[in-house]
This record gives sequence, C-alpha cells and structure tokens, in this order.
Amino acid sequence: MPEQNEQKKPQAPTFNPKVKETIAAFKEDNSPKNLNNILNELVRSPLLAPAVFDLQGQPAPKPDADGRVQLPKDTKISLVMVNSPDGKHYYLAFSDWDAVHEWQAKQPKAAQQIILLRFDDYANMIAKNTDASGLVVNPGDNSLRLERPLIESVKKQKDEVAKKIVEKMAEQKAQQEAHRIHPGDKVTLVEPSVLPDAMINPVCEVLAGAPGVGSAYLQVMIVNGEARSYLLVLDGPKDDKLFAAVAQAARPYLASREKKMDLNITTSVSPLGQQGMRGSEPFYRKGIGRVIEEDDDE
Repeated sequence: MPEQNEQKKPQAPTFNPKVKETIAAFKEDNSPKNLNNILNELVRSPLLAPAVFDLQGQPAPKPDADGRVQLPKDTKISLVMVNSPDGKHYYLAFSDWDAVHEWQAKQPKAAQQIILLRFDDYANMIAKNTDASGLVVNPGDNSLRLERPLIESVKKQKDEVAKKIVEKMAEQKAQQEAHRIHPGDKVTLVEPSVLPDAMINPVCEVLAGAPGVGSAYLQVMIVNGEARSYLLVLDGPKDDKLFAAVAQAARPYLASREKKMDLNITTSVSPLGQQGMRGSEPFYRKGIGRVIEEDDDE
C-alpha cells in the first residue's frame, strides 16, 4: 500500500472531445447555434499552445520522474503565432495532443514546447496585444478561426456572468449573516397564529415519505424583537437529504412572501428543537399527516 502521507500527484488535464465534434458540426452547418456550441465548449476546456522558451542563458531543466519540467525563474515564454494571407496574426490553440502532433508533423520546424492555457488566457493576451487579430483552433484541415471582436464579446459575457454569480453569492452570504444568531442575541420562539397552508401542505407531502419522522412543529423565530425566520422541528433523526427536500417544498411559499423569511430546520434532539416543541402542538404526525386544529380554520 502507498504511504498515507505520500503527496498526491497532479492529475493530467482531461481534454474535451466535444471541441473537435462541435467544430466538425459547424463545418457542415455554418449556423449561429453551432458556433455557440463551439464557444460553450472552448470556454470550459483546457487548450494547448505551442511556445518558445528563452532560458536567458541558463541550462535546460531536466524532467522529473513524472515528466514535469520546472522552468528557471527568468525564463521568457513567447507563444507561436501564424500569419494569414492578408497579414493578420493569430495565436494557436489545440484541443488535444493528437491535434498538436498532427500540426507538428506538417511543420518540421514547428515549436516543440507546449504549454497549457485556457480560453481566458487567450482572451487576455489578445486584449493586451494589439497585433493579435484572434485565435486559430486546431490549425489544419479542420481548423477554426475566431476573430478578436468575437473573442472580446465572449470574454465580456463570461465576465458578466461570473460577476453576477459573485454578487449573488455575496448577497446570500450577507442574508445568512443577517439571520445568524450571535452570542448575546435574545431569541424567542412563538407559534404562528395561522399556519401557512401553501408551505405546510407541500412539506407534509414530503414528510409522509419519511418514516423516520414522528411529528413536525413550526415556530416563528424572533431575534432581538424582529421576526427573522421560521423554525421547523422534525421529531426524528438528522437527515440532510430530507432537510433539502423539505426546504425545496417550502421554497415557493417563502419566495412569494412580500416580507422575506428564511426556513431553519432542526431535529428534536437539538436544544433549539426541544425549545420549539415545548408546549406546542405538531402540524404533522406520522400515520395521520396534516393535523388540522380548529384555529387553522378560522
């Protein structure tokens, strides 16, 4: 057996065969849809780029046992570019090693050094290099040329999506922080005067398929005098999959509320769960389902 403390070797990148497949489809049908399919694959795929290394007079490094090479600190790397008949300059990108070797076989003096890049790397280099007109993917019989304006547009859209994701995550984190109970907070649990059927009924349907849950209780959690969230207490073992299913069932109602409230779920063995059950009546019982109290009909 290998030593437990042996360092994991870095995994070789997995190249995406769909890059070639989508290019071939685009060759057969030059449609916006097929071009969009190519771009969707390119932005998520590792790409190989031929390069020239200038070691600045330092001795060439030797590969280690895994075949990796550590370049000297001051090494300068220049990416190979190709020229079009009208004098434009393009960076090269290959979807896999087969495409690289096919190109090298037809170019006896082609660069033998290959580095791994991503779409964003190419987009950033093109943005900085005013002489670069774009990118050629898999140069040869099945090549694809992408011009600068298209690459800039894709990069802009990609950055906008990434920005929205970051903003959404920050918003969710801020909401979670706002609803988090901190030391010194005064927490009060009260039963809702009216149970929200739009949330309770879907939750009961989920609980009916959870034989481990004997009963369920709903409370409103008030923190420092402000209603912050619902507290759902399940009298049963902790089950993350069940928690997720219950939260999913409750989400439409929670999202429809004018005043947003979160849903916290706990079990009867937790201190908060015990507090939520004390002196309260369940809205769900195993074998019965939804417990209808007289107050619910008012």
